[in-house]
Amino acid sequence: MKKIILFTILLVSICLLIFSLYRLDKMEIKASDIRDITFSSGKNTLAGSLYLPNTQEPHKVVVFIHGDGAADQTLQGGYNFIINHLLHSGYAVFSYDKAGVGASSGNWLEQSMKDRAEEVLQAIPTIKESIQIEAIGTLAFSQGGWVTSELALADAPVDFYIVAGGAIDWMDQHLYYETGYAKSQGFSAAETQKYLDYIKKSDAFVVANDYAGYQKYVKSYEYGQPMSQERFNFAYINHTANATKGIAKIQAPFLGLFGEEDINVDVQNSMSVYEKIFKENGKTNYKLYLLKDANHELLDSKYNKNNDIVTFDAFLYGEKIFADGALDTLTYWLNKTLSQ
Repeated sequence: MKKIILFTILLVSICLLIFSLYRLDKMEIKASDIRDITFSSGKNTLAGSLYLPNTQEPHKVVVFIHGDGAADQTLQGGYNFIINHLLHSGYAVFSYDKAGVGASSGNWLEQSMKDRAEEVLQAIPTIKESIQIEAIGTLAFSQGGWVTSELALADAPVDFYIVAGGAIDWMDQHLYYETGYAKSQGFSAAETQKYLDYIKKSDAFVVANDYAGYQKYVKSYEYGQPMSQERFNFAYINHTANATKGIAKIQAPFLGLFGEEDINVDVQNSMSVYEKIFKENGKTNYKLYLLKDANHELLDSKYNKNNDIVTFDAFLYGEKIFADGALDTLTYWLNKTLSQ
């Protein structure tokens, strides 16, 4: 009997080991070649990787534009499934460490959205020096939508733009996010109004660039701790960010991907603004998709509940953690757009 139990335990352990190795392998980036690329923008040197598919040159390249936070090239592995999906579909991917992250110099908290757009403008010719290119464009996540707007204003030499979960106005987005937070905490109507009044006053200190006043005000309440001086300065630098002027300048084909369950961004507002501006300008080469059950990261909303970057769900289910159709819509649109 003991031998049977031991054998069963051993068999289960072997199966779990095989499954774990298989799942871990699936989470690794499957590029045929990875080229390290560095480039300069302003005073900073940025370090990136060019992931190549198993196809011959010239390549179609997707340049990733990060959202908020200290993001490295793969978002600590959070991009891996997206990168692999693109590679499998024949697209090269370029992504780089944000300023001050990984091997990149500088400090992303000192940057405006225009500064970040300038990085992309400097990266493109460097990529073209490394490989032959058939087409090149950008895939921007969240805050990267404002970077996309700045690229359009600069008439960037790109063949397409893709924005996932992009907001329109910086300050409006913050208020929307905090409204959702109040709801998630179960605040009453009166408590919600009090909290949002507090947020508006806090934001007023940002607009006035008054960190001392901001600190004193936030500490007089029990909602949370003040932002760091660096984060406050970042908010001040970018508080006027608004995508509308840039949206009006978008000439290249555009794809907007939005999650129906996004609690960070008012996606209905974003989609209506894009739609309105594009129609007013007679633009027809665009698509806007509202993905069912998708959250801000385009994951199925039942996964990633704790907002971890690489979760146990990703280990278990692989790219199935993405909302139905999210990755396929991305590559389908690229295939159709770049074949025309």
